[in-house]
Amino acid sequence: MESAGSVYRRLLLSKPESQILHFDTFVDVLARDKEGRLKKDKVMALSRFLRPNRKGEITMLNFLKSCDKVYKQLRMFRATVMNSAQLDNAFEFIMNIFFYLIVSCVILQIVFAINPTTLLLGMVGLLVPFSFAISNASSKWFEGVLLVLVRKPYDIGDRIALSNPESDTSSDGSTTWFVENITLFSTTVRMAASNEVATYNNGYLTGLRIINAARSPKAQVFVNLKFGMDVAYERVKIFHSVVENFVKERPQEWIKLAGFRATGVHADLGYINYVIVLQHIESWQNIGAILQSKADLSSFCLEVTKQMDMRFVSPPKPILLSLGNNSSDLTELSDSVRKPQLKSLEKLFQGKGIGNLHGDDDIGDDD
Repeated sequence: MESAGSVYRRLLLSKPESQILHFDTFVDVLARDKEGRLKKDKVMALSRFLRPNRKGEITMLNFLKSCDKVYKQLRMFRATVMNSAQLDNAFEFIMNIFFYLIVSCVILQIVFAINPTTLLLGMVGLLVPFSFAISNASSKWFEGVLLVLVRKPYDIGDRIALSNPESDTSSDGSTTWFVENITLFSTTVRMAASNEVATYNNGYLTGLRIINAARSPKAQVFVNLKFGMDVAYERVKIFHSVVENFVKERPQEWIKLAGFRATGVHADLGYINYVIVLQHIESWQNIGAILQSKADLSSFCLEVTKQMDMRFVSPPKPILLSLGNNSSDLTELSDSVRKPQLKSLEKLFQGKGIGNLHGDDDIGDDD
């Protein structure tokens, strides 16, 4: 971060009258050849990397974020290379076992004139029951090896989520785990929210849906809204344009407003459901930035609906004033409330030497 900040301040020296760098400054330094001609591929790469605003300005904070993003990608690449080397060594060890077994059989056949088939047939009595005992485990192990070496559904540092392939996933994203280590036998993951560590058997993962957040670019974000039935459609269109301008002013967060439509009309409840569909520049790997952008947009929509008097307020629920169809229910209720009170008073008066309250006994004897 210090190096990136130093580079930004040094670039500012070229234009001392400005406190914010313009995108043209980076283009002049990095996107021109020796003859001074622009290279369109480099200009597009710089635009995707720096994400200037609509005025072409790049603040120091956005520049530092872009540099930090590239630095994290380099660290992830380094960790992936190291883990791939470990997998290659483990696979080489397995291949060496089969290789030396074949070489041993050849040496027994040629040098010592011993038929290796005879030795293998003598071991059949031990190998057959052992093979039945480990058949299920060996098949799962082989499936796990194929998952890691052939399918490769994830790499080191990826966020993954496991789910049943027969059920749908949530449109707001799935609970993810960071991949910390991969071997031929197991995968070590860390819970993104609670920092818990867990281990998966690779053979168990073959039958599950593996959602890779790092390989899910340009996340689709949904924001649900409710407007009252009395809100005019012209105000809804104005609201749409305001939200669209809000998105266009933040190219470092959003790519575009992908949709704005009504999803349900509830005339009996007095409101209409609307959904805003947006495309974020980040993948679901960086879910923190996505959730923060979604929260900012939701707060902005709430303030706009307040100012335009479009916020839906649910009507108060009706209150049941009657407890029944006739007065007998009220009589039963009053009796059920009165009887416990009379009993408590009787106990109080009897403790003081006073008779009961029903008049069955005399209160006291006359002298």
